[in-house]
Amino acid sequence: MTQQLIDDLREFAEYAAGHAQDAYLSLYLMTDPSDPGNQVQTPAWRTFLNNAITHVEAGLDPAQAKQWKSVRLSDESPEKGWARTRKRLEKYLTSYRPQGKTLVLFLSPGSEYSFELPVRLDSAYYYGKPHIQEFLWALDEYEQHSVMLFGEDHVRVLRLALGRSAADRTVVSDQAWLRLLRKAGESQQNKERQADITRRFVKNAANEVDKFFMKSPDVGRIVLGGNMELAHAVLGSVHPSVKDKVIAVLPIPVESAPHEVAERIAETAEQAEREYEAALVTDIIRQAGARGRGATGYTAVGHALDRGAVRLLALPYPAESDIIEPILLQAVRAGTQVEFLHGEAAQRATEAGGIVAQLYYSVN
Repeated sequence: MTQQLIDDLREFAEYAAGHAQDAYLSLYLMTDPSDPGNQVQTPAWRTFLNNAITHVEAGLDPAQAKQWKSVRLSDESPEKGWARTRKRLEKYLTSYRPQGKTLVLFLSPGSEYSFELPVRLDSAYYYGKPHIQEFLWALDEYEQHSVMLFGEDHVRVLRLALGRSAADRTVVSDQAWLRLLRKAGESQQNKERQADITRRFVKNAANEVDKFFMKSPDVGRIVLGGNMELAHAVLGSVHPSVKDKVIAVLPIPVESAPHEVAERIAETAEQAEREYEAALVTDIIRQAGARGRGATGYTAVGHALDRGAVRLLALPYPAESDIIEPILLQAVRAGTQVEFLHGEAAQRATEAGGIVAQLYYSVN
């Protein structure tokens, strides 16, 4: 899901780069149907949108605000740019039904791009240059975790998407697989047979885990649980590239409800993310100081972006939009990963110039 959103956002960034003269209406609407404010006759998100349109039009020529009902989308007259944008919005809303928790719209006289995000974002609007910072922040925060719970004769696999609040914890999938008989009785012969069965179970489980995660690059982190002996045994048998993604082995009962599993791993996942951010910024600053594969500050990072040398951008959230939005659009077009920082890592990045970048190669 995340990769598709990134690909679609990149398509929009390419369009915006080719139509830089257009004014864009960037809308973030918290449409989550489970929110009480969205369960009334006029949902809260629609009230917000109506007010946003009123505020935008208050700053325009009154004649432009009245043209949208009669304007044709094919009319490329510069003075009818807002009317065409408004018409695209109203046409889109005619058949819209909330599918996610936040609707993101980027509209211009000649285009419309819509995205349904599975996390709640505060409703916001911008008119002028495209505004994608909140979108990228949501993608960064909404990282998928896989939880593998080992039972006596099966493995349960949950894929969870964790936001910053309980409302943003989503169960992507929950399935049981690798069912194998592991009980062989109590005699000495059976105990030896049991040990052999367990070894084969661990081997088979490790092989399946390897295949599963090598086919799932969008899963950032893994937590193991259930039978702790089996979980640790499998951890010792998986491929190193998979083992590197395991952030913890936790005593989570196999039959725990999905929301309980999400709750159990949330703190561990948050700690792992902050540790990753701190290590990332430390390494980038060190590389930049050694004139290696790191850049710090807007000038150096901008130069590296122009050279196509940036693998990853890291910056505190939120950042000043007038400065950062063009950089973020350029990064998305280049396929650059964007990481938003918090806490200690954000402070260090601020002290290093407000933005840091991990490079493919040194550009000094």
